[in-house]
Amino acid sequence: MMNYKMIVWALLLMVFTACGTSRKAVPETFPFKFNDSNPHQLASAKKYGIEPLEDRTQLKKVIRKLKKVEDCKYYTVDPLTHSVPYLTPHAAKLLKDIGKGFQKKLKKHKMGEYKIIVTSVLRTKADVNSLMKVNSNAVSNSAHCRATTFDLSYRRYKQVGDKKNNAAQMKYLLGETVNELREKGRCHVRYETQQTCLHITVSN
Repeated sequence: MMNYKMIVWALLLMVFTACGTSRKAVPETFPFKFNDSNPHQLASAKKYGIEPLEDRTQLKKVIRKLKKVEDCKYYTVDPLTHSVPYLTPHAAKLLKDIGKGFQKKLKKHKMGEYKIIVTSVLRTKADVNSLMKVNSNAVSNSAHCRATTFDLSYRRYKQVGDKKNNAAQMKYLLGETVNELREKGRCHVRYETQQTCLHITVSN
């Protein structure tokens, strides 16, 4: 009888230990090497995107081909100063899948509810010229001009529930989510340190 009780307690201890390990298993480091260059991303942008617009007055010419990017259950959009909230349907689907996958991982690790934050979307040539005056990383030949590209903050997240999380662990889960899609050939990604964002272009 005593041996039976010891075995039961040993099994319960193993279960609780495993559960505790699962909750603490999310790393705080960021091992993902997202270094897809602008020319690399631009090649996909030209293949799958629209022709660059001179300014926002031309948006009406292509609006029917695009999807508006608005706050939803999977992501929220920052106030945009140098871009407008539109993407091609494939890019919009990619954005949704990233947000959905990120939340799935949060749920798996019991890390509460958060949304990813979109910081930049479609830029016209006029937007790019204005941005280049204040951002040294901005380039005139930007994949953002093709409506195939968006930026996601890896430092800030929109808290939905009450539980506060470790930002480094959430950054890891976002990187893991994006990397899985990148390995499937769905996107190109560049890690930007100055803007603290992931620069992502749809690739199919």
